[in-house]
Amino acid sequence: MLWLFVIGITFSTVFLAEFGDKSQLMTISFASKYDNMTVFAGIFSGITIVTILAVAVGTILFQLIPVTLVKIIASLIFVSFGIYTLFYENNMKMKIKKKKGRVLWSSFIFSIFAELGDKTQLAIIALAARYASPFSVLIGALIGMATIIGISVILGSKLGDIVESKILDLVAGLLFVGLGLIFLLEALFIG
Repeated sequence: MLWLFVIGITFSTVFLAEFGDKSQLMTISFASKYDNMTVFAGIFSGITIVTILAVAVGTILFQLIPVTLVKIIASLIFVSFGIYTLFYENNMKMKIKKKKGRVLWSSFIFSIFAELGDKTQLAIIALAARYASPFSVLIGALIGMATIIGISVILGSKLGDIVESKILDLVAGLLFVGLGLIFLLEALFIG
């Protein structure tokens, strides 16, 4: 029964850590503009890869790549995405809507960089080390991630129905630039 306890602890930890996190905000942003199933599939696939890495290689991964470097790279990607959203999103929106592969690929890539070095991944590494039950930790983490991504996709799609696209782009762009700068400062000064 320890495995069930570990799944429950991991699910709770991941769900709470991701609630209001940059990954959730990114998912809401994507889902407010693009096909919900495509966004869910892309983000969940990317997060699954990062979660498997966290469970499988955990501490080895972060011994090879300093967490600060991962955070700096992720922050620069967020700033870039924010600038793209602010200045180029409206021009590309119609083209992207017609090509689900681009949305799938973009959400996949952004979810990977959003989660690398994130507090949730560090918590998953710690749980895997603490309980020495990698499969239970993986199952709990993936269920937690799928739940929060599902909630975020629903929120984003409803938001996209109510708020004008230009306003969503402005808010999302500013949000991603702001988050990217905060993460960069955190990486440089807190570590």
